[in-house]
Amino acid sequence: MAVFREMLRLYDEKLRNVLGIDERELALLCSKGDSEAIRELYNRYAARLRAVCSRYSGGPVEGMDLTHDTIIKALREIGRFNYKGKGSLFAWLKKLAVNLAIDRLRRDGRLDLHNLTEDILIAEPPEPEVMRSVPLTELLRMISELPEAKRLVFNMFCFDGFSHKEIASRLGISEKSSSSTLAKAKKLLIAKLETWKNG
Repeated sequence: MAVFREMLRLYDEKLRNVLGIDERELALLCSKGDSEAIRELYNRYAARLRAVCSRYSGGPVEGMDLTHDTIIKALREIGRFNYKGKGSLFAWLKKLAVNLAIDRLRRDGRLDLHNLTEDILIAEPPEPEVMRSVPLTELLRMISELPEAKRLVFNMFCFDGFSHKEIASRLGISEKSSSSTLAKAKKLLIAKLETWKNG
């Protein structure tokens, strides 16, 4: 599903704010409570985080709430951030957001992982020209309409590069269940794409 990652990368580039200091210095200043650095952290990453949070939560309103919670948690825990090169601060923020989203879905009883099956389905990918013709906002809307567990596994695997082993470990399911859930999510999404194309 490289097409999804490429579309998201291009979208991220449009949102990225490249002002000011580097990530390591920004994190250090935030850990000291510097208000300008905190404002810069928000300005630089909030829009990108909102896109991630909306994908996981299923919509922009809950995505905004999850973004707020992610930034608050990040500011509390920024002393634990370990700089690993350019892009590592956003990667750390995104990991916090994904973990908060999973925890929230569990807490709210919206994440039913007990009924996942391990049957293997083959989902034929849509034609590349169909994928390229779908506006990103429309694609994200379709993904937001997937059932919770399917949307979660789809986002983790297709957008954020988690392996089935990592997904299984984080969600407490088997790797086969993760793979099967992804195939079912793809099948639902392909049906939505076909409806959109014909529609």
